[in-house]
Formats: sequence, C-alpha cells, structure tokens
Amino acid sequence: MATIEKNIDPTVIHDTLDDPPPGGSDPFKLGTLAADIPNTLVNGHAYGRVSQNPSPDPIHFTDDDAPASTSVNVNQPFVIDVYWDLSGALVSAFGGSWLVTIFFDCASNSALDFQIKPTNPIPYDYPDGTSSPPTTINTKQYHASFLAPANTVSLDPNSPTATFYELDVSIVLLDTSNSLPTTGIVGSVSLEEVFFFSV
Repeated sequence: MATIEKNIDPTVIHDTLDDPPPGGSDPFKLGTLAADIPNTLVNGHAYGRVSQNPSPDPIHFTDDDAPASTSVNVNQPFVIDVYWDLSGALVSAFGGSWLVTIFFDCASNSALDFQIKPTNPIPYDYPDGTSSPPTTINTKQYHASFLAPANTVSLDPNSPTATFYELDVSIVLLDTSNSLPTTGIVGSVSLEEVFFFSV
C-alpha cells in the first residue's frame, strides 16, 4: 500500500534558534545535515519540534522556547517546526530548492502511515537580507513551520482514543537542473514517538 501524502505549505522565515542543543535550553531534537561533506567545506545543522501550542502568535510560530509536545490532541491544530542551516566555503556553490518531508509512522497500523510535504519546494535563496542573523554567501539558515490542521492524524480504529506515531523529518537539497538530491546535502531529524489522542 502506498503511503498517503498530505500537502501543507509551511511558513518559511530565515532565522536561527537562540540557544540550540546540545547545551541550550531550546526544546528541539538535534538531527544531522551535510554529514558526508568535511566540516571545513560545509557544516550543517538540523533541528525539529512538535508543539500543540507553539506561541501566542498563531501565524509565525517564532517562540522557539515553547515546550515540545509528546502528546497531541488530534481535534486541535499542531505545529512541526524545522530549523536547518549551512555554513562554509562551499555554500555559495550550491543552488536549487529544499524538500522537507515529515514521515508519520503509526506504531500499531501501517495502513495509517502518511507523510507531509510542502506543495512547492523551498527555494535555496542566498544571501537573504531578511535573515536573523543576516546571511552571507557562505551562510544560509531556514525555519519552516508546518501548521497541521485539526484531524490531520487518524487514530487506529482498534484504539480509537489514542495512537502512537513515530515522526521523522527528512531535509534534501534538490539540484536545479534535474530536481534530484544534491550529493551530500541531506539531513534528518528523529522526533521520536508522539502520543495522539482524542477527547
């Protein structure tokens, strides 16, 4: 059975976490990005978080200190925030667009597995004057907030009040010429299990 695909266009801004892990207090999971390229040429980081109530501002989701949610009410919207960045001498050599995919793997019923993708890939765009801190030709940072509407996640009919899903984020830089992944510029963040429930 093919995995169900759902399209949610994220709000994309160009900022960074104020105190990213490890060592910081931001409630994000640390992932990997550009791990196959020597750090002296390109260094990358990726972070992710699921939050039922990400901030007082329902449009921009800029509160990176809002707690992560290990349990989510399926009858209410929730947000998946993904931050990633690149820096180094080779950053200006790349172009294209980013494809961010969020995989939802149901622990009890694989027929409920699905994935969220943006309708259109996220442009690589650099430098970007709206970035905070500003980008240069050797730096790039992104923050994509996916607002999932109520009832995005289905509960297992055999467990209609609560179902566990494993969430994973994939980040891939697609080449401009052929829309295939750019060698080495790929990443992932494991958001681990989230308990989805209905009341």
